[in-house]
Amino acid sequence: MTRWKIELRLPILTIGAEDIQIKFRRNRKAAGPYLIISRACGLALDTGNQSEPGNWTILWSPHAERQQLWYLRPTGVIGEFAVVSADNGLALDATRETIGDIHPVMSEVKDEVWQRWRLEDAPDGAAYLLQSAHSRRFMTVNHDAGQTWSRSQLRGGLTCVVAGA
Repeated sequence: MTRWKIELRLPILTIGAEDIQIKFRRNRKAAGPYLIISRACGLALDTGNQSEPGNWTILWSPHAERQQLWYLRPTGVIGEFAVVSADNGLALDATRETIGDIHPVMSEVKDEVWQRWRLEDAPDGAAYLLQSAHSRRFMTVNHDAGQTWSRSQLRGGLTCVVAGA
């Protein structure tokens, strides 16, 4: 809480007020919005202007438009959050799969374990790793990543892998 004192001094009159209390509150339900950028290729996580549940995310050159902005919303589980698009309100979903080549999709926010993520410090301390709470796999970029006009190649740019794989 901040306390203020204000005085207005005129030649024949002084007007003042003391003990003014001002409360500054930040009642945010989510942190962000953030850009999520791959250190491997410099491309940003992007909705691709898609708004239907089940669509894959893509990687695109960072431009900080709404389709690349993401909120980290609390899930009620300590250290875990939902990654929610500022563009369409859909959550980043690691899917129920735990083996194979898993491509995250966008889904309605349901507070399921496959929609919960953790941040882990990168080994060099210069960034964070995004880990699925469900599969324990880390978000990474596969060999197909790269900005291109081919939608099929863009879709192949993001995957979840087991640490060290």
